[in-house]
Amino acid sequence: MQSDSKKPESEVVGWYALKVFYNRTERVREEISGLAKEIYAPRNVISSLMFVRTTPAKLEYIRKDHYKHLKVYSQPGERTPYVIPDREMEVFKFVTSMEDKNLTVIDPEAVNYKAGEHVRVTGGIFKGAEGYIKRIQGNKRLVVSIEGIVAVATSYIPAVYLEKLEKDA
Repeated sequence: MQSDSKKPESEVVGWYALKVFYNRTERVREEISGLAKEIYAPRNVISSLMFVRTTPAKLEYIRKDHYKHLKVYSQPGERTPYVIPDREMEVFKFVTSMEDKNLTVIDPEAVNYKAGEHVRVTGGIFKGAEGYIKRIQGNKRLVVSIEGIVAVATSYIPAVYLEKLEKDA
């Protein structure tokens, strides 16, 4: 078995974001399930948003076969599909799968961070999640984002449960 670093680029598996039109998320999920290693649709966030873990070649097939029903998110200003880093996707899946009634979708373009605000949650239901702290409606909340696609804010997280991380952590 070849490691990902030795595979041709068209065979390397990665996470990609899809915007699904016309309320067809379940239908598209069923139709592409054989082409993706994993599919994640965060229903409690945005019903038209779906993530697939697949190869660029299979993603292109999905895009061409379902061009009327979906759009693949691309690099800003480019046509190249945006590959979501595994760790970013892990944290996003963890946070959005929680039963947090106060989970809020934020425009990812409107989220601005200052250096030193990167944190890890050390207790509570979001223990282990990493993101940025933002004050929303007077409360410190953890913001987890997938750059240029989506950002969500959790419910209030007490400062005692927050550990500051270095920039490169």
